[in-house]
Amino acid sequence: MTLGLRERKKAATRSALSAAALALAAERGVDAVTVDEIAAIAGVSSRTFFNYFATKEEAFVAQDLALAQDLLERLHAEPAHAPLWPTLVRLLGDHLDAAGTVSPAQALAEHAVRSHPSVLTQQFQQYAGMEADLVAEIARRTGTRATSLEPRLLASALVAAMRTALETWLDAGAVGSPRELFQTAADRLSLAFPPDTPDPRT
Repeated sequence: MTLGLRERKKAATRSALSAAALALAAERGVDAVTVDEIAAIAGVSSRTFFNYFATKEEAFVAQDLALAQDLLERLHAEPAHAPLWPTLVRLLGDHLDAAGTVSPAQALAEHAVRSHPSVLTQQFQQYAGMEADLVAEIARRTGTRATSLEPRLLASALVAAMRTALETWLDAGAVGSPRELFQTAADRLSLAFPPDTPDPRT
């Protein structure tokens, strides 16, 4: 989807605010960061900040949400006949590649921000939203209902594997590749979810 100039400017402002918030919190700690400081670094007013986020906690996880939205858009664009499990594993692996591009020190600092008690609620909501979007897209691609077991189970397993891989990578000092850990988890789950599952249309 191609964004117009206005939408691109809004996306850039949102990204700048989120980057500023995360950088400040990673350096000083969540509690020491104010909305006024975030806005000043992003070059906008505090009022503008609240046009994008209701709280600073939302800004801390906004970049993760943007990546999750990009993942869903890419999945939606995949050919309808593409085998579901390998496609999902590949796209989620690409999603984790973004996490692996930062330095270990930066990854650990940002993880500390997202693990702060006041931010965790936003983090949990983000994962729940990502899982719900995956359920809806899996149901659409397989001709099932989003309330049925198969799309829920598949989405839940994949999101859990992604979270486990990311947390394992961080616990190891953010050294190595989170994608490789995710692929190992996915390989083990593939015993339950073969390449052509689930697809009740065939």
